[in-house]
Amino acid sequence: MKGRKYKNQYIYPPRPENKIKPSSLIKYDTDEYLCEPKLDGSNCTLYINVKIFSQRNRHQGTITNFKMDEKEILKLQKGKGEIVLVGEYMNKSKKGTDGKLFNKKFVIFDILVYEDMYLVGSTFKERYSLLKELFGTKEYDEYLYQVSDNVYLVKSFEDKFEKRFKSIIKVDMLEGFVLKRKSAKLERGTRQKNNVNSQLKCRKSTLNYQF
Repeated sequence: MKGRKYKNQYIYPPRPENKIKPSSLIKYDTDEYLCEPKLDGSNCTLYINVKIFSQRNRHQGTITNFKMDEKEILKLQKGKGEIVLVGEYMNKSKKGTDGKLFNKKFVIFDILVYEDMYLVGSTFKERYSLLKELFGTKEYDEYLYQVSDNVYLVKSFEDKFEKRFKSIIKVDMLEGFVLKRKSAKLERGTRQKNNVNSQLKCRKSTLNYQF
């Protein structure tokens, strides 16, 4: 996989800013895009080495009241050297598909560094394949694979976007979908606006926003 030597810098995580309405999902239900559940937590990047880890939010700060077992997080370090994982730290007392609280858990949806290599130039599809290779596909529910007691990997879908959206909006902890262009290559995360043009978000309506 493409990449360059990682130099222990902060990386702004790829995230969607542009929105589409649910009625537009059918336009993107093509071979060009994949879609992933958008979770209602706090964006979190884990920087993990063999014996230590740190966590950062998308503004370079840390997430207050981050409560996860250090040993469980350190087990996410695969291969040699540092690994950087992007995901959602679930800290908003939302409920999962079983109606139970899904709190103090981490859901992985991207990988930026592996074995000290910053994966610049790799595609979304390549990085998701790497995540499945590293963490497996143990079934948890319709939207997540389970990695360990409190760590999960988001599932990725390549068809039936509109139909899946109608089901996903019924789950409290899921906001909607993130659409990712499969072939989009990872740019260096030196600014918040990097990597925004290759993703779209489609959210269910709430009191805070209509879509």
